Amino acid sequence: AATKHIEHNRLCNPEERAILVDSCAMESTEATRLLAACTEARNELDGLRFGLELPGAQDARERASASRAQLDNYVLPRLIDIDAPALIVIGGSTGSGKSTLTNSLLGEQVTTAGVLRPTTRSPVLICHPDSVGWFEGARVLGDLARVSGQTASGHAASRSASDNEAAGLSQQRQLELVTTTRLARTLAILDAPDIDSVVDANRELAAHLLDAADVWLFVTTAARYADALPWKFLQDAARRGVSLAMVLNRVPPGAGAEIGEDLQNNLRAHDLNVHLFTIEEQALVDGRIPPNQLSELTGWITHLGADQQARAHLVLGTLSGTLNDLRGQLLLLADATDAQHNALIELGEQVDQEYARAHNRISQDLEFGTVLRGEVLARWQDVVGTGELLRQLESKIGRLRDKFTAAVRGRPTQATELEGAIELGVEQLVR
Repeated sequence: AATKHIEHNRLCNPEERAILVDSCAMESTEATRLLAACTEARNELDGLRFGLELPGAQDARERASASRAQLDNYVLPRLIDIDAPALIVIGGSTGSGKSTLTNSLLGEQVTTAGVLRPTTRSPVLICHPDSVGWFEGARVLGDLARVSGQTASGHAASRSASDNEAAGLSQQRQLELVTTTRLARTLAILDAPDIDSVVDANRELAAHLLDAADVWLFVTTAARYADALPWKFLQDAARRGVSLAMVLNRVPPGAGAEIGEDLQNNLRAHDLNVHLFTIEEQALVDGRIPPNQLSELTGWITHLGADQQARAHLVLGTLSGTLNDLRGQLLLLADATDAQHNALIELGEQVDQEYARAHNRISQDLEFGTVLRGEVLARWQDVVGTGELLRQLESKIGRLRDKFTAAVRGRPTQATELEGAIELGVEQLVR
């Protein structure tokens, strides 16, 4: 139903998508209809199993899981609260300076930065105190436990790894909330773990967090921008329609133009439309990048927080792109479901045919006396040859006497052996 609804609204059409984005608002009735359709799709996804090991079944299971995550972590929360703060997820490779950049953008330490890897062991979400209610519950990333990073004095502070361990909290499955008045009420920033972390759980969590992003701010360095893994993440994000921006960090002084041009060429080669910010490598001041190196990036973030139209452009662009991608995933899942259904029908028909053949074979064997051969025939001859058949026909008393005598002597009668042989013969036929 959600697929048909999305197709009906033709969100995958670039021209109509532009009209939707340029409107900077979604009519309440339309949002309600779309929310109902996506909720129905989410419920249907819960019922998908793909139990038959057909070609592509494992891919279908993974696609269903990813689609559930898309709906749970982004589509449904955003449709429910279209005006909720825009979430900027800062992601990137190990050692790219994500946490340092986050602290520098806000002018205070809100997340842990250092030389040990991985630095960001649990994600840190920073927002204005008035906006924390949007993120305290299960609306976004509901599978992550919330941990407050707010100190008693009201200053934002990041809980250390040892603090988390002392509290008995899993570092990978929690979301630390930190508030600061230095960030607009309309924005939130999430410092995510490394996408190439040596810790498997961190890599999985980093990918998981990207599902919730309205904007992905990818951080790379002059030494690492050509690595293959970041480009895969960028292409996946672009396929989903996520609004992208990139920070080229730690650029040697004087090399910005050359490296920036090469990076732009790579972006164009991958068909990526990304806003690029360049930061030269300089000595840190109090552990933070000098403000003059961040003026363009901070200006962009400030404008995004203050300009409702610009913010809606990014948010609705990501939403419509994600819906378009989800539509394609649902269609593929529908095909996989049809394949499972058709295979079940075919298996059922094969079982019915085998049972019918077995039934016919048994009926024919019984009708033509196949069961009366071999052991059965030998036992029948024993019964007839010894005269036991006539004796058992004489009287009820005679039959009882013979059975009693056989029981006392521990020997079965020929009739009993005959019955057993017949049963065995029928059993062999059924097998």
